[in-house]
Amino acid sequence: MKKFLFMAAILTAALFCNLRLVTAQNQSHPPKYEYAVVKWDGPDRLYYNLPDKFEMVHISKAGATIPGDAQNEEWCLAYAANKMATDGWEPINLDSRRILFRRAK
Repeated sequence: MKKFLFMAAILTAALFCNLRLVTAQNQSHPPKYEYAVVKWDGPDRLYYNLPDKFEMVHISKAGATIPGDAQNEEWCLAYAANKMATDGWEPINLDSRRILFRRAK
C-alpha cells in the first residue's frame, strides 16, 4: 500500500509540473480583426456594412447580370463574397441573407 501511495504521489506531482509548462496559445498578442456584414435585400440589392462606411449596391448597376436560372440571394451573396475576398476579407459566418466577414487589422 505504501508503494502505491508513493507512486500515486509521484505521478500527481509530475502531472502538475507538466500542466504548468504547457500553454495552448500565446495570449500576450491576440490577433486584432475588423468585421463587416453584407446583407442581401432584394432582387439585386446588397448592403455593405464596412468598418468605415456603409454602401448600398445594385448588382445590375455594378455591371453584373444575374443568370436567369440562379436564385437571386445565393448568387448575389456569392458575388459579394468574391468581391470582399479581393480586399482581404474572409467569411466567418453566414445565413440565407447575410455574410459576416473579418480581416486582420
